[in-house]
Amino acid sequence: MRTNSMICPQCGAALRLEDNNERAVCDYCGYSMLIEQEETIEEIRERAQSRSYGYHSGRLEAEARARRKDFFWGILKKLIIVGVIALIIGIATVVVEVSKPKVNPFDYIEVSFQGNDGKGEIVIEEIGTTDDINLKKIDFDISKNRQLAEGETIKITAASQEYRLTETTRTYTVEGLDEYLKDLKDLPEEALEIIHSQAQSSLDINLSHTKNAEVFVDMQPVKLFLLTDGKQTNTLYDVFEVHFNTRNGELTKYVTVCFNDVLIREGEQISIDMSYGMYIGHLTEVSGAIYITGYDSVDRVKNDILTSQESYMELKELDL
Repeated sequence: MRTNSMICPQCGAALRLEDNNERAVCDYCGYSMLIEQEETIEEIRERAQSRSYGYHSGRLEAEARARRKDFFWGILKKLIIVGVIALIIGIATVVVEVSKPKVNPFDYIEVSFQGNDGKGEIVIEEIGTTDDINLKKIDFDISKNRQLAEGETIKITAASQEYRLTETTRTYTVEGLDEYLKDLKDLPEEALEIIHSQAQSSLDINLSHTKNAEVFVDMQPVKLFLLTDGKQTNTLYDVFEVHFNTRNGELTKYVTVCFNDVLIREGEQISIDMSYGMYIGHLTEVSGAIYITGYDSVDRVKNDILTSQESYMELKELDL
């Protein structure tokens, strides 16, 4: 608090402070005056607190900035260290990899396939290896090696810790498997003879009593039917026309033998893989008490086959 004088300017007596020290009054002459104040106690206190807060706030902010700076540089140093280590490892890896011998593993193997269509297997043989190449140090992974079908594709992947492989993956198409019969037009004459011979062996049981009764004359194959799904499932029907000589004259019947899963292997010598032949038909009279299992016509044979045909199967036929 500041005033111009604390003495009464009129009488020279001392002034008495009143009104919270805001007014001075002379008790002798009654003179009064306002006292000029710069700050109140509260203002002084607030100003002091403000200065203290500003000081401490600034110090705390400076300390926070310092901590953030230290944290940032700490992270940056760690990243730099990790990056340098990774770079060193990468360079070392490249140096080691470049020092390995370059090899195309597929130049040293021959891939072929064997078995039946749908049940084939892959065969891998070593070829052209030298003392410098050890195939045991190359790992081959095959996407599928069994139950293979003709035309299917498989992938072989190679990996090695010893060599730098110039080719790591190659795709192969399955071929050369023995295929199931899908079309009667593909039947070679030699295969037909084998089929007819097998069918006649099965029919001997069916016709034996007609031969014993001396009513059997002869028989010959006249028709082939083939039910196929176009893949690995089929049924082949071999139809024979049989002539009998009965008391009532000459009689013609049609006997049929069926084979399942017919597979023909062609090569120097044709071979056939199929189920045991089973004769089919209806019990029909030949003469007196002599009966056979057969049909009255080829159309009846075809109708029976169509009755048993599945929707996914296709019927093909060939006149002989």
